[in-house]
Amino acid sequence: MCRGRRRAALPRRVRHPARRGRRRARPEYADTLGLALQLTNILRDVREDAGNGRTYLPTDDLAKFGCTGGFHRAIPPSGADFTGLVHFEVRRARGLFAEGYRLLPMLDRRSGACVAAMAGIYRRLLDRIERDPMAVLRGRVSLPGREKAYVAVRGLSGLDARHISRKAVRRRV
Repeated sequence: MCRGRRRAALPRRVRHPARRGRRRARPEYADTLGLALQLTNILRDVREDAGNGRTYLPTDDLAKFGCTGGFHRAIPPSGADFTGLVHFEVRRARGLFAEGYRLLPMLDRRSGACVAAMAGIYRRLLDRIERDPMAVLRGRVSLPGREKAYVAVRGLSGLDARHISRKAVRRRV
């Protein structure tokens, strides 16, 4: 379960990869990618966490969207802009993913592929949550096995890491 900001959400070699001849991975990118994964996880588990008496979304955000009453039912609290809250948090997570993905070109191929696979799965979860924000109140949002396998294969094959590397190079030029 995600509780606050923790680096331990990512494997040690992702946080501090050792390699020769490559730029050293910046720990803040690993932290940022970890936060993107955690925020996605928090959004996915809103109802389950509320059922256990926990809410991990920032209190200020909950208040801003009128959602301080909690998420104990499949419908949001009366007068709450739950969809607005979810879209706000999705935008935040997408920004964190964009920044955190800068880590991938700094990792060795094997580590980059593993990180890209996991991050790809979570980004797809985020897409589903964005399309249907109320789904997180009905139950845990997940990817079908086929889609998860597709995303994992893309990540493990290095397709996503190479694509992100090319985008990073284009931005610098």
